Amino acid sequence: MVQELTIKRELMTDLLRRVMHPDEEVREAAVEALAVTTEADDWRPNEFIRQGGVAIVIDLLLRDKNPHIVASAIEVLTATAAAGEEEAVLSGGAIACLDQMRDDPDPTVREKVREALWLLEPEVETT
Repeated sequence: MVQELTIKRELMTDLLRRVMHPDEEVREAAVEALAVTTEADDWRPNEFIRQGGVAIVIDLLLRDKNPHIVASAIEVLTATAAAGEEEAVLSGGAIACLDQMRDDPDPTVREKVREALWLLEPEVETT
């Protein structure tokens, strides 16, 4: 069990380091791999959050223009929130970042932004 946790920690460290890599192809592969890991039934965002992953992914959204990278990054944030860690995503500034992306030229990115905001934004009750 301890060895498995150590391996997961090291894998997350490696993925997050690659998400910040200067080479676009490396960033794309890393953030797509991170998005794929969120699809596992046993995925828990604890290690991702502990290692500053929310801030790293939000920074990626703010500076990267590659729609594949951006869409995958939004998937990671959405999966993190859906796993019960909405506060970690919200406190990282996700709403402001995603709001700026509502009119992104890429339709896939726009759809991912809508999905993420639907999950993250509190519903406003009308009376």
